[in-house]
Amino acid sequence: MLKLKLLLGASAITVMAAGAANATTIDITFNNTNGFGFLVTPVYTGLHSGQFDAFNEGEAASTGVEQIAELPVPPQPVNLIAPERLAVEPESQGGFILGPGGPILDGQSGTVSIDVADPTTNQFATFLAMFVPSNDTFLGNDDPMAYQVFDAQGNVIEQTIEITGQSIWDAGTEINQLFGSAGVMGQDINLGDTEDGVVTRLIDIDDGQGGDGFDALEALFGLTGAGSITADTVLFTIDIEAGAPAAVPLPAGLPLLFGALGALGLAKRRKKAA
Repeated sequence: MLKLKLLLGASAITVMAAGAANATTIDITFNNTNGFGFLVTPVYTGLHSGQFDAFNEGEAASTGVEQIAELPVPPQPVNLIAPERLAVEPESQGGFILGPGGPILDGQSGTVSIDVADPTTNQFATFLAMFVPSNDTFLGNDDPMAYQVFDAQGNVIEQTIEITGQSIWDAGTEINQLFGSAGVMGQDINLGDTEDGVVTRLIDIDDGQGGDGFDALEALFGLTGAGSITADTVLFTIDIEAGAPAAVPLPAGLPLLFGALGALGLAKRRKKAA
């Protein structure tokens, strides 16, 4: 009887282990803490193996990045970043972090929970969102391996990522002006005056008045305090945490459990026969 109890216990442990191995849940929280009045559109999050290089400084933005950089609310399910990601990372996953009303306003936060099918492969994260108000400014990581959120064993690397002034970019796809900026023009990336430029750090843009791109936004939209933003100013933070364990998938565990129960029933019959 002791052996049978041990067998049943081992089977139950195996069932739980099998369920735990199927997916790892990760909670990603975006905190808008900039204090200057900037907001961001729903934050696109892509989990991948490090091959999804969404954009490169000094190169023209892709259609997907242009869409992120110019549209106040990314249209779903038609989102051009997802096909671009899946073209190079078929097993990767993605989604949006939403604020209470969609965009994440200054002082607000939003959280998304993702059940990652293969965290040992999709160890890295890319974050993209429009930086508002602007025509074609966005936040994002140029280096696809900048943010590692899972280790080689698939464990969540809990951390707080700081998004600073050096992670804010001008997509070079639309001239910076009030006409055509987020919240003014609507939902068409073909509207507004095309800039035909390349992706450039906003902090590196010369505003022609002795300032940079942040100063230009301050002057254009009447913002206050933007002139104090530097490359190291923390504008947003992203909290990475392990989520609640996914429920054990019953179908995967049933054969093991039934096998243990069957062995227990057989032993009882043999005992009665004796």
